[in-house]
Amino acid sequence: MEKRTKEAIIQAFNDLIERYEFEDITIQMICKKAEVSKATFYRYFKDKYDVMNENYKTLLDYYSGSSQSHDYYSLYLNLFNAGKEHLIKTRKSFKTTGINSFRHFIFRYSYDLLIRITEQNRNRDGLTQQEILQCDVFCHGVSYMYEDWISGKYDLTAEEAASLLYNMMPDSLKYTW
Repeated sequence: MEKRTKEAIIQAFNDLIERYEFEDITIQMICKKAEVSKATFYRYFKDKYDVMNENYKTLLDYYSGSSQSHDYYSLYLNLFNAGKEHLIKTRKSFKTTGINSFRHFIFRYSYDLLIRITEQNRNRDGLTQQEILQCDVFCHGVSYMYEDWISGKYDLTAEEAASLLYNMMPDSLKYTW
C-alpha cells in the first residue's frame, strides 16, 4: 500500500509537469491528482522538489543496479535515453534554480553514487584526494552537460553523448564499475 501511494504521488507530479511549469505546481494540485491528503504527501516527501528529484533517483538507482548497465557507458546511455523519452518533464525540471535545482540534485546524487561504486569495487579503502576532486569536477560537468543536451544545445544522439562522457571520465574512476 505504501509503495502504491508513493507511486501515485510521483505519477501525479509527472502528469502535472507535462502540463504546467514547475513553479506553478502546488502541493495541493499534486495531492488532488493523487487523491491523497497533504498529511499523506508529507509522509513520503518534504516538498515538490523532493518528488521531482525522486524521478532521477529512481532511474539512476535502477540503471546502476541493473544488468542493463555493465559499465559507465551503458549507464550514461540509459540515462540519456530516459531523458529523451521524458523530454518535456526533464526540460521543465531543469528550469528549477538554486540549491533545490534539479541540476544540483543530479550532481549530488551522481557524485555520491560514483564514490560508492568506486569504493565498492576496489581492493583498497577510500579514494585519494585527487580522485575525490576528479569525481567532483566530472559530476559537476556531467550535470551541466546533461542539462544542455536535454535543452538541445548539443546536436548529439544519446549514443554520441554517452560515448563522449565515457571517454572524458578519468581512468582512475572509469574502470571501477
